[in-house]
Amino acid sequence: MLDISDLSVVIRRPGRQVAALSDVSFSVAPGEVVGLVGESGGGKSMVARAIVGMLPPGSQATGRVGFDGADVLRMDPAALAAHRGRGAAICFQNPRGALSPTRTVGRQLIDRLVTHQDMAADQASAAAKDLFAAVGIRNPGQRLTAYPHELSGGMAQRVMISLATGCAPGLLIADEPTTGLDVTLTREILRQFRHAADTDGRGVLLISHDLASIAEVCDRVVVLYAGTVVESGLASKVLKEPAHPYTRALLRSVPDVSGGKVVATAGGMPLLKDAPHDCPFAPRCAHATDECRTTRPPTKELAGGWSLACFHPQDGPLAESGTAALEVTATNPGAVVLKIEDAHVVYRSRFGSGGHHALRGVSLELKKGETLGVVGESGCGKSTLAKLVMGLVEPSEGTVAVAGKDVRKLSRGERSRAQMVFQDPVGSLSPRRTVKDSIAEPLRAAKVSATERAQRVEKALGRMELDRSILDRLPHELSGGQAQRVGIARALVGEPDLIVFDEPTSALDVTVQAQILDVIADVAADAGHGSVFISHDLATVRGFADRVVVLYLGRVVEEGPVEEVFENPKHPYTRALLGSAPRLGETRTADVALVKDLDEADAAAGCALAARCPFVTDACRSQEQTLQPYGESRAACWRVPEIPALIGKSATHD
Repeated sequence: MLDISDLSVVIRRPGRQVAALSDVSFSVAPGEVVGLVGESGGGKSMVARAIVGMLPPGSQATGRVGFDGADVLRMDPAALAAHRGRGAAICFQNPRGALSPTRTVGRQLIDRLVTHQDMAADQASAAAKDLFAAVGIRNPGQRLTAYPHELSGGMAQRVMISLATGCAPGLLIADEPTTGLDVTLTREILRQFRHAADTDGRGVLLISHDLASIAEVCDRVVVLYAGTVVESGLASKVLKEPAHPYTRALLRSVPDVSGGKVVATAGGMPLLKDAPHDCPFAPRCAHATDECRTTRPPTKELAGGWSLACFHPQDGPLAESGTAALEVTATNPGAVVLKIEDAHVVYRSRFGSGGHHALRGVSLELKKGETLGVVGESGCGKSTLAKLVMGLVEPSEGTVAVAGKDVRKLSRGERSRAQMVFQDPVGSLSPRRTVKDSIAEPLRAAKVSATERAQRVEKALGRMELDRSILDRLPHELSGGQAQRVGIARALVGEPDLIVFDEPTSALDVTVQAQILDVIADVAADAGHGSVFISHDLATVRGFADRVVVLYLGRVVEEGPVEEVFENPKHPYTRALLGSAPRLGETRTADVALVKDLDEADAAAGCALAARCPFVTDACRSQEQTLQPYGESRAACWRVPEIPALIGKSATHD
């Protein structure tokens, strides 16, 4: 279906030239899922653009992009228009940027169904609702009338996937389709891509930096670095026995929910002006020799369709080299810095009636020197909890105190005692402020003198291992990793009592994520403040949290020491989450499988999980569960003592 041969793309702009791709070759057959992996800046999205004929202005492409016998690079406008959608459809990485802000998401999907599948309007409307339900969107009929700005990041990503699949393409290209999605939804979405290949005979190209997640669904994997293919072959071979040092570095950077160490590789992706004449990975490679620095390694075809471009291929288990592994030294907890008691948050409907009950009776406590992990699926209330802690939303009921004072009574200067590190590193910085001004903002709010501000900004910058040369840069001149380090420096500079990390690594690729996690681990180990780490990525939470809270539909369903919760989960929801978490090199076997996500109204009475739980009884549906002690942790489920036997009985029956 797709046969790319020696594809090279050079982008020329006034005074600037970038060699985005150099001699890229690979194929995708009907019914096959191929993973295209690598760091940001490696050329993955440029390959996707070449396949659908959407290269940026100033691009010059050579080679061939063969699709069903035709060359996309040489198609006329009419042929390209027919090719886009029905031939190949792309699901973009930034869903809000790809969706029209002035039209409802339902209207956008219906138009595609009418155009590409020749459906009547009423038929397309019903099909659109089914497509939204298929990707896990709650209340699909209601969501059809929503605009993109009314959706969460995860919800917008699901809409984007629906738009791509609605075109019924021969080749489905998914550019980072699971960014920002929780583990259960990630698994479900990737299974849909696998189903599209197995059932509909579509070719699927999965572009991702999430190696652990895509490992289960890909037939083959192609690894890109600086616009070149460094390794490709069967997924079972490349991801379990990688030979190229870069592939091995990628895999070492992947957090593992079982508690394995993360190893960060120093350096970053080079920006090449011309096609490389040496190995582009040599400056970051521990095995590089003079030959690597002067000669570009040729691509060697090995047995079983495996290919490699390296003078010094590696074998054996992954060695722990590079920077120090992610590890936190335990500290003795100090004074209470955050206390939430029976907090409820209700977002009122814009139409004046009803609303969304985002948090229901949440209570928790955090002391200095502690790190509290907060996990759960999209829509469970994690971000609302972060806003509640920061005083950005007020509780409908209950209280929130930071450093012993109600957040509603804090002055502007006192509000700097709690700081937040955001999910979108670039978007969280003012586009008109330099790095220096952004970092110094909490100090200005606290009326710190200009001299002391400069000293403390320099100190925070040094701790983030950032060069002084970036102080006068604007956010658009920073990489994602640099922008996130600036965000952390801004949070630290005022020496706060509390730091909230809201999905701080979800927008970063694996190697940059590993570097940022090292930084966060160092920050979280400080005894001078408490840290709340909110994430849908269970593996990163396990890396350095002391305690963990599991949220489901606004309720705390389990909480306890991180090792106890991860090694001996009590609540069925926690068991299902951990069973869905990706693990490199092994197939996941969840002992608790939840039924498909349902409307929030189903959780209004009784146990929040009743509509999805395989162990539900009539009592669960009518009686609300409260947290009860079970060993070192607490869980909101009265059937906890029975669950091991119920799981064993189910396995025997199966």
